[in-house]
Amino acid sequence: MAPLNGPRLLSRHQANRAYRLIDAVFQPHPHLDGRYESIEEAIGEAIGWLDGLEPEAGQASIGLEVSTSNGDWRTIRQPMQLLCPLPGLKV
Repeated sequence: MAPLNGPRLLSRHQANRAYRLIDAVFQPHPHLDGRYESIEEAIGEAIGWLDGLEPEAGQASIGLEVSTSNGDWRTIRQPMQLLCPLPGLKV
């Protein structure tokens, strides 16, 4: 077992995780429906889409789901408005 603060090996399932953006009612976002390889890629896409737009409140509420090993999706970020990019994220 690797130490908690040391490098961690990813299982085959963890390495193949996919992410998707969801809307205010926990459905795939109608404008950002896609599969992303990382959280940063998904959030970056959402920020890019929101930049310069004045979307309706429901469209601006964006959440994030991750794929599970059995093919389901698990919510890891509740739908809410994105207020700023992640630190160090280049959009």
